Amino acid sequence: MATTLETTSKGLSKELPVVLAVDDSPVQLRLIQEALGRNGYTVKTATSGEKALEIMRASIPAVVVSDVTMAGMTGYDLCKAIKNDPKLGKTPVILLTSEGAPKAFQAGREAGAVVYITKPFKPEALLNAVRMVCPVAHTQ
Repeated sequence: MATTLETTSKGLSKELPVVLAVDDSPVQLRLIQEALGRNGYTVKTATSGEKALEIMRASIPAVVVSDVTMAGMTGYDLCKAIKNDPKLGKTPVILLTSEGAPKAFQAGREAGAVVYITKPFKPEALLNAVRMVCPVAHTQ
């Protein structure tokens, strides 16, 4: 699991989990980066599922936050690809989408997502979901 280290003002080192945000919308990627970055998370970005897998094979993030509706590989497809890869399979996936129907939630669960958040999302909801699946650890 990828992390970066930062020393806090109290001399504690704080592990900052790396989050991989995947969305074909630069605006959505920026919203995710801002929501998580200002709360201590390092955010890498990918504009497609294929690029996300490429990034993950080089360095596994603590969690993936992915849009569902993208050109080419959908968020569901990305989630399935992650879960079917022995090296990446334990990485939690949070799906973001404007599809709020129960059928869509079921599809996310079947793909292996741990959390499904509808858009437009509240930054606090995303932050809480990320904290739930990869809390920031504090060590001395």
